[in-house]
Amino acid sequence: MADTAEIADLLARIALRDRNAFRALYARTSAKLFGVSLRILSNRSEAEDALQDVFIKVRQRAIVPMLPAP
Repeated sequence: MADTAEIADLLARIALRDRNAFRALYARTSAKLFGVSLRILSNRSEAEDALQDVFIKVRQRAIVPMLPAP
């Protein structure tokens, strides 16, 4: 799995709408995330849905402008 700095860099690039960064993030993290989801949910179909939900949220939140903390 990718290290924290690499993931942070990919997320920053995703925020700039870099599709290659999104592909790279998926390639580097999806297997581990799927494994964890499958272990927790004990159902392959639900784990696949959970993984899809995670990456949809990553994409949605990355393109929303970051608001400063109050």
